[in-house]
Amino acid sequence: MGVEVLGFKIVDDNPLSLALLREILAEIVGTFFLIFIGCGGVAGRPPTTTVTEGNVTTTTVEMTSAGVLQIAFAFGLGIGATVHLFSDISGGQYNPAVSFGLFFGRQLSIVKAIIFTVAQVIGGVLGCVVLMALIGSVPGNVEIAPGITGGAGLFLEFFGTLFLVLTVLATTNGKRGHGAGYSQPLSIGIAIFVLHMFLVTKTGCGINPARSFATNVFAGLKGEFYAYVVGPLLASAVGGLLYTFLFDTHYKSSSHHRLQADEEMDDMNKA
Repeated sequence: MGVEVLGFKIVDDNPLSLALLREILAEIVGTFFLIFIGCGGVAGRPPTTTVTEGNVTTTTVEMTSAGVLQIAFAFGLGIGATVHLFSDISGGQYNPAVSFGLFFGRQLSIVKAIIFTVAQVIGGVLGCVVLMALIGSVPGNVEIAPGITGGAGLFLEFFGTLFLVLTVLATTNGKRGHGAGYSQPLSIGIAIFVLHMFLVTKTGCGINPARSFATNVFAGLKGEFYAYVVGPLLASAVGGLLYTFLFDTHYKSSSHHRLQADEEMDDMNKA
């Protein structure tokens, strides 16, 4: 028997089942490919330049517009494709911020959100391990650009993740009458693409604590890494609550008005 508190799911009706194992595997494999394709695509960007003057070594990345575009395409198209792979099994979440956003959006239990988060971290780390074994490095680690404070980086990650969470909640809203098939992966892929175009040169565009942890655990978790966890998770709560209690009520109201109009039309036809 499932458990709910104030409409928020705590435990599902059947918490332990073969279906759950299938969903966990889908999240592991999906997040693995997110890292393998997305971060693998980063490997083709312009190489780093290392300059040593005395005892000081400075490493810079010549990030051109073409390099940013390549990274945006790798993540946007890669995530869109992987969402399409497993959207009918686990929802194709691959992101703790999305999972907890669905919880706050009353679409996922908190227990399943936690389980999926663990699966996503495992899948992300496995993707990094395979990249390390095949190409000798884990490209795509995130860091805040010079001139941007940790607090500013946190809010950049917050607003970027908020946009993503709202996009996911909108595309999974059955009241909108979306056709089944490609609308969800396409919308999410486009959102990921434009967010990378904006954030790659500022924060590296984490917007996913599992992805950020997996890549940065190999490069080293620096002091400002909190921005890549706090920002997205805060956005999951704000996005889920905002969509559920403000925007989703529009569709309930619209459905009521459409039903009332249909009834009035039926009455007129009978008259």
